[in-house]
Amino acid sequence: MKWRLVAALLSLTIVVLAVQDIPLIQYLRTVETDRITTALERDSFVIAGRAEETLETPSFEGFEYIQNAITKYGAESGARVVVLDMNGVSVADSESPEAIGTSFISRPEIVEALSGSVAIGRRFSTTANQELLYVAVPIINGSQTLGAVRITFPASVVDGSVNERLEGISSVAGITLLVSVLVALLLALGITRRLSNLKNVTEEFTKGNYKVRAEINGGAPEIRSLARSFNAMADQLDKLITQQKAFAGDASHQLRTPLTALQLRLERATEMLATDPAGAAERIEAAMVETDRLQRLVEGLLVLSRSENADKITRDKCDAAQIARERFENWEALASEQGVEMILDVPESAMIFAIPGALEQVVDNYIDNALGIVPTNSKITVKISADSEFTKVSIIDEGPGIPEADIAKAFNRFWRARSDTHGSGLGLAIVDRLATASGGRAELVNLSPNGLSADAYFPTA
Repeated sequence: MKWRLVAALLSLTIVVLAVQDIPLIQYLRTVETDRITTALERDSFVIAGRAEETLETPSFEGFEYIQNAITKYGAESGARVVVLDMNGVSVADSESPEAIGTSFISRPEIVEALSGSVAIGRRFSTTANQELLYVAVPIINGSQTLGAVRITFPASVVDGSVNERLEGISSVAGITLLVSVLVALLLALGITRRLSNLKNVTEEFTKGNYKVRAEINGGAPEIRSLARSFNAMADQLDKLITQQKAFAGDASHQLRTPLTALQLRLERATEMLATDPAGAAERIEAAMVETDRLQRLVEGLLVLSRSENADKITRDKCDAAQIARERFENWEALASEQGVEMILDVPESAMIFAIPGALEQVVDNYIDNALGIVPTNSKITVKISADSEFTKVSIIDEGPGIPEADIAKAFNRFWRARSDTHGSGLGLAIVDRLATASGGRAELVNLSPNGLSADAYFPTA
């Protein structure tokens, strides 16, 4: 992947340079060629102006002056200058003075210049055996063409001058490519290194190290986002695995005792069926009690397991007062049988947010616990009070309360205030989990001189 990234970034740089520099190079080549051609054209007209008087009134001194001038110009510029009369015969030649008198009338640029036009272009010279750049201008006196001046320049020299000016662009392009390679390599190493680290963390996680996490500091935003997503997934999986292990451990530990007791009672009842039917019936009745306890324990474990995943359940808006009245009516008859008076103190309406069924189970568990500890002729009050943030649902009894040292662990799984009760020890743990998952909390508060207020707070809707 590293080299693919480098190749991709390098290819992109090459494309950008090509799109930008090729048209620029062509433009600069054209501009430089035009600049040289314009300079040659200007010099041609200057020489033509000097040769005009000599061609109009020929003299030895005049021709000598022209020859010296163009010889000096040719030596300085590297160009060949030829001055011709109206018949196309050279009267001065900067390169070969001995060739004076040679006819150039066969050259197309000379014919064009003698006709009164300026001729500029490139052509291959068979005589010089090279590509030439030429400028031919007429020597004009009034309306009469007295001759022509031609300046030729090796095209290779012109191309060299143009290429020299373009070397700077090529150097910049080369440096840009080199820098792009270094940047691409550093960028690719940075990306692939963090991806490699994330891959190593993933492999470590699959081996069973559920505490390993990806680094979320540094790197590209996309890599950091990917690392955060992995960590969130790892946290969730770690939580689920921990819950699964806890549930399996709790279930195996708590189910072992009732199952053993149930097995012993059924075995004893089987042995006594033939000799002592009454004793066998007594053992079977005891086994039924153990079965009921086992059923309650299994149901409590299942409810607790579901509540631990309640953070994925959408909270609903519900009327806590209506639910409290329904649960009050359901428990009132049982409380009356035990000689316990129940009092309802709720407003007409109290809207809260809670996961479905949470408030019903909270009220049922609190009332069930209270009925198990309050004395006869006492009272249990179902009360709701609300403020702008939380609505408090309270089950207030007149029992002995809970030792302050035990309140902190009362919501732990399988904790029971007394060992002689038949509860599973899951009721308060379920209450705490349901209240927390609903966005609230559960509390136990001892009252003075006696009694307990079992409270559950839910977000006020």
